[in-house]
Amino acid sequence: MAETMEKQKKLQTLKENHLFAKAYARGKCFPSRTVVLYVLRSRGRPSPSRVGLTVSKNRGNAVVRNRTRRRLREALRPVYPLVKDGFIIVLVARQAAVEASFAEIESDLRLLLNRAALLRDGSV
Repeated sequence: MAETMEKQKKLQTLKENHLFAKAYARGKCFPSRTVVLYVLRSRGRPSPSRVGLTVSKNRGNAVVRNRTRRRLREALRPVYPLVKDGFIIVLVARQAAVEASFAEIESDLRLLLNRAALLRDGSV
């Protein structure tokens, strides 16, 4: 059974502030009701796409922000293996993401990644 299961690609996170700033300034923006997606092609060697998650302080207290961040990360986890390599991706939570159901966040993420042409061929 382990042979038939596809190996899950580990989520590569974005931690450097200058890369977030680059994505905001020069990246392409794709908004939805719950999330805003910023995409920038990475320079240099092809590497797995890196993802940064941000939740503004005006979205709620630390507990609410961390819960929203966890939900975004978990909604992205099943889709991440289908994402093309070589991109910097920043996800910004909107206020609607705080109250939205997990299914709504996941469908918004799939829609945005598809609209940004970041999904590999044949995967939707």
